[in-house]
Amino acid sequence: MDDILKSGGKTENGGNVMLWIPVVIVAAAALFLIVVFVAANKIFDVAVNAKKTKKKVLETNANKSADGAGREKTEKERANEWLRGQEFTIHSQRSRDGLLLVARELAAKEPSHLWAVCVHGFSGNGLNLGLAARHWHEQGWNVLLPDLRGSGDSEGDYYGMGWLDRHDIIGWIRGTVLEKDPGAQVVLHGVSMGAATVMMTTGEQLPENVRAAVEDCGYTDVWEEFTIQLRKVFGLPQFPIMHIANIMAKRRAGYSFREASSVRQVKKSRTPTLFIHGGEDTFVPFFMLDEVYGAAACEKEKLVVSGAQHGESVQLEPQRYWDTVHAFVGKYLN
Repeated sequence: MDDILKSGGKTENGGNVMLWIPVVIVAAAALFLIVVFVAANKIFDVAVNAKKTKKKVLETNANKSADGAGREKTEKERANEWLRGQEFTIHSQRSRDGLLLVARELAAKEPSHLWAVCVHGFSGNGLNLGLAARHWHEQGWNVLLPDLRGSGDSEGDYYGMGWLDRHDIIGWIRGTVLEKDPGAQVVLHGVSMGAATVMMTTGEQLPENVRAAVEDCGYTDVWEEFTIQLRKVFGLPQFPIMHIANIMAKRRAGYSFREASSVRQVKKSRTPTLFIHGGEDTFVPFFMLDEVYGAAACEKEKLVVSGAQHGESVQLEPQRYWDTVHAFVGKYLN
């Protein structure tokens, strides 16, 4: 190398090594950008693209529970089987952006003005909420089970992660529940992404018929949740992958990960809300409970179920879970 430098960067065959250095740098930079773009596109697809969830990143620790976890998992499966065997009234509506959305109504055994709108989690649908639907139904409530956009029988290429869905939920309340029952008393109950959807919905102006909300293990905002999964699953840094994925979300799905914030929405909420979280939740990390609870401007309470992983609180301590829910909700019903 010293000989090459002394010769002005020329090799024995007359080539100039110094001329190649910029080429190598540009090639390396181009390769880096390609890798980053591919990674960002992968994150966007597995996290937001409803058509590619078979390879999804967002594997929850609840999904990974062993069959040996016992009765809880079996009870959940039985509840879902029970739900699929019920007779429903099928409702549909058009979203603001033209998607045909579907919801199932499970009518109360006896006429009732009590309505529970139950909202499912990521990559699920309304028929996955057997535990919640069965319980509300057994308590004499009407139950509405929307399939969020991109889920179940509803149209949509992308998940709204609660942000786009908040307007859809308001549509179900105004256009289905209140059209059918103007005297309805409505409780919103969501789990995981459904819980974030509920929190984001309460930040909007709601009919006074919405008396209370129950959010079970919802995230603070989409940006923070996806960043955590990016590091946890792929071991990749936030910058620049999340920034590029966010641009993709704006262009393709119509919203920003940063604007999809439960924290900002509950700051505006006037809907009494019960915040529930499992003490061992690492998918939507436990610290997020304090962030959303502390930000909430509404009347509020919280329930922590020690030892519960993501979405497992109702399975681990069902009696305490439902006693707390009904004690809270009951304060706001006529």
